[in-house]
Amino acid sequence: MKYGIPYFPLDCVLDEKFELIEAEFGLTGFAIVVKLLQRIYGGQGYYCEWTNEVALLFAKRHNAGGSVVSEIVEASIRRGIFDCNMFEKYQILTSKGIQGRYLKAVDRRKQIEIKKEYLLLKCDQISENVRIIEENVNILPKNDDISKQRKEEKRREKKSKEKNICADAPHKQFVKPTLEEIHAYCDEKGYRMDTERFFDYFESNGWMVGKTKMKDWKAAVRNWWRNEINGGIKGTHTKGGAAGNSRKMEKSYGIKL
Repeated sequence: MKYGIPYFPLDCVLDEKFELIEAEFGLTGFAIVVKLLQRIYGGQGYYCEWTNEVALLFAKRHNAGGSVVSEIVEASIRRGIFDCNMFEKYQILTSKGIQGRYLKAVDRRKQIEIKKEYLLLKCDQISENVRIIEENVNILPKNDDISKQRKEEKRREKKSKEKNICADAPHKQFVKPTLEEIHAYCDEKGYRMDTERFFDYFESNGWMVGKTKMKDWKAAVRNWWRNEINGGIKGTHTKGGAAGNSRKMEKSYGIKL
C-alpha cells in the first residue's frame, strides 16, 4: 500500500509560527522545518517518528548539528507547528494541519490507513477511503462513528425507496387488457369460453374484484374458465341453475352477477 505523497503545498505567506522559527534560528530554522515536512509527507504521509537516533541521522544527512536540529524541533513543538501531546506520548511529529492536508491530497486513492492513536482529526473531517487501524492488531475496523452513520444513512435511503415502490405498486401492477388480448390468451391456453362476456362483465365493474382493484387479469380468466367447466356460468347444464352459478362467481370474484 502506498503511503506518502510526491509533493505538498507550502503557502507563500506563512503564519507566525514559521516566522518565529526563522526569527530565532535564521534560514537554517526555516530549512529544517521544511525538511521535516518533506520527511513526513514523503514517508508515512501524516507523521514521522522522532527519536534520538532518528534526529542524529537526520542531522547528518542535512549537514546540521544534532543540537541545532533538536532545538529547532523543540521550538517547533512549543509553537504548535507539531503537536506536543503526540510527541510526548508517541515520539512522533504530526499536527491537525498536516493530517488534513495529507487526506486532501490522497482523497482519490482507493484506501489509506491511519493509526487510531495518532489521529487528531474529527470524524466529519475523515473521508470514506480512510481505514482507522489499531496498533498491533490485524483487524482493520473503520472508525465506528463514521461506519454507523453511513450505515444508518444507507438504511434510511433504502427504506425510502422501498416505501416509494410500495406506494406506486398498486397503480403499476394492473394494466387493463383488450378483448383481443383475452382472445389470444384463451386460444393459447385452449380455453373455449365466452371472452366477450368476460370482458363486458369486468369492464362494466371497473375491473374490480369485490372492493379491490384487479391485479392479474389472466388469473381472472383462469377462474372464470374453471367456473364455466365446473359449473357452467349460463346455468343451463349444472345443478343449482343460474342462482347456483351466481353464488359460485360471487365466491370467486367477490362480485354478484
